[in-house]
Amino acid sequence: MSTIVDEPTYPYSKKLVEALNQVIPEALARPARAKNFERVHSLFKTKQLHLVLLSKSNAKALLEGSGPFSDFGAVNVRTLYAFGDMLLLVQPDFPDSHVWLLADAFKKIHSRLPGALTPQQIMVLPNLHPSALLAFRGNPIP
Repeated sequence: MSTIVDEPTYPYSKKLVEALNQVIPEALARPARAKNFERVHSLFKTKQLHLVLLSKSNAKALLEGSGPFSDFGAVNVRTLYAFGDMLLLVQPDFPDSHVWLLADAFKKIHSRLPGALTPQQIMVLPNLHPSALLAFRGNPIP
């Protein structure tokens, strides 16, 4: 999921979906776009959506309940991957095997995604989902 008001996220989310569907076709990934930050917060907090792509400043604000999310409260999230100034966030309780599969896919295709950090750069990010770290280290799927 992305949001209209966090402008670069929706066009980039379409690139992510296309790349993921090439590597994990059974995922049947598709982009979703919320109209505003309140809707992002609501869908993510209630676990109706499990992934969200936000600019780094808005990702931090979602985690802290600050900035555009100050009226809605903090949300517990983990980082899955980073693309330039954007972070792909995931629910902490999203199945570990799913997180591992996504992280492994990004490990394979990061060079085809503009601005994507390398797995080595991702491994040192704060708040990284533990199953993503396993995939980047080459550990087996949990």
